[in-house]
Amino acid sequence: MGCFFMRMTKLDLMSCLLARDHHSYKKFYQDYELFLFRTGYRVTGCRTATERLILMIVSEIWDQPSVISRSSDRYLSVILQKLMVNINETVLLMEEQ
Repeated sequence: MGCFFMRMTKLDLMSCLLARDHHSYKKFYQDYELFLFRTGYRVTGCRTATERLILMIVSEIWDQPSVISRSSDRYLSVILQKLMVNINETVLLMEEQ
């Protein structure tokens, strides 16, 4: 029998954000770091762009918790995937101008 690992949930993350709990936010990042990188790399195809995208997402979530709370999606993984695609599209549009 293996070790059971529990990722932070949407509700856990919202509690952390509302309390401005840096320690719990670090746990969120550690829980989702590999997921964010793999997803970001599929979106960008570039390691450097992926790292920038992750930094933008992590900063936006901390600065604007509503990006999580206003999502109708239940699972953080789905919310994070959508954020990654949306932010990447915004960056690409800005670079075109």
